[in-house]
Amino acid sequence: MKALGTHIVCELSGCNPATLTDVDAVRAMMEAAARAANATIVTSAFHRFQPQGVSGVVVIEESHLSIHTWPETGYAAMDFYTCGDHTDPWAACEYAAEAMGATQMLTTEVKRGIEAGAGRFTHVVTADHDTRELAIA
Repeated sequence: MKALGTHIVCELSGCNPATLTDVDAVRAMMEAAARAANATIVTSAFHRFQPQGVSGVVVIEESHLSIHTWPETGYAAMDFYTCGDHTDPWAACEYAAEAMGATQMLTTEVKRGIEAGAGRFTHVVTADHDTRELAIA
């Protein structure tokens, strides 16, 4: 199956609340995750909400990485979408989980941009609800 991109939807639980509300730490982590995926960063934009929480995106030549955090619950919702054969969105996902101090990672992988004929494209869920308990450092 030839796909134009791989999109990982990631739920991180048990994250460090202090990290989840620190916009500079979240930005640095997301940019490092992009580099871990072997992606080329174009730009990034992040915002810290009051009283807490961060949302942001790292635009990469190969697509994007995004995050939304809820420090009060230790939760981060993330997307890792990369195109091309030289990037590895799983490397970015695993980097982020470790950097956020997550105790659990739930992921769904979607292959996107699959030709469906007549100039149409579709997607296929290829790894549905992979739950991993993570070691606490």
